[in-house]
Amino acid sequence: MAQEHKNPEEYEAPITEHLSELRTRLIRSLIAVAVGMVVVFTQVDFFFDIFKEPLNKAFPELKLVALTPTESFFTAFKIAFLVGFVVASPFVFYQVWKFIEPALYEEEKKLVVPFVFFTTLFFVSGSLFAFFGVLPLAIKFLITFGYTQLDVEAMISVSSYISFVIRLILAFGITFELPVILSLLARLGIVTPEALVKFRPFFVVSAFALAAFLTPPDVISQVFLAMPLIVFYELSIYMAKILYPRSERSKISDS
Repeated sequence: MAQEHKNPEEYEAPITEHLSELRTRLIRSLIAVAVGMVVVFTQVDFFFDIFKEPLNKAFPELKLVALTPTESFFTAFKIAFLVGFVVASPFVFYQVWKFIEPALYEEEKKLVVPFVFFTTLFFVSGSLFAFFGVLPLAIKFLITFGYTQLDVEAMISVSSYISFVIRLILAFGITFELPVILSLLARLGIVTPEALVKFRPFFVVSAFALAAFLTPPDVISQVFLAMPLIVFYELSIYMAKILYPRSERSKISDS
């Protein structure tokens, strides 16, 4: 039976133990996602209809096409992966916590429930914001631009459309985790509120650069991703001032 270490400074695990633990957490996460994928795959037509809804509302006459014999199958696989990951996300985030838990003090380990809850909440919120808020506007802008500026008739493959949707959803879902990550780092004393304040101007520039990299090449998606990032960063500064350990704060003031 593994020995319990109340103070992480009392014990330093070898790199092989860290790698073994990482492998265990990854395998469990992959199994959970795979189970979710199998369940979703049996009802993939239902989710496909949901994913098509923004396109159907903006351009009812536009039909998705399959350009290769395997395109429809792999499109269904992509949908099953995304929805399966969302369904399994609480368990996946719990595995992330269990991986970093040995490095935490006993009082810090009690944050597991808030961590899993808020990581799941922000990931799902970002995904829903992308799907219902950003995706319809991006589709309308991009296809209309092709019609009016280039006189191009749209014929979209089902694979490219679903990849576009998934990329947008994952980009927003992951970046919406910023407040949780920075708040946790502040609570652990790794990041100080003062450092976050000093880094603010650089983060604003980085937010737009990251949005340009993660989202499809349209201004709407980039702005809609960059602006929440900036707002969340300000929220993170506020949360860091509340959560940063008082003992660490007194050390900084004394020095």
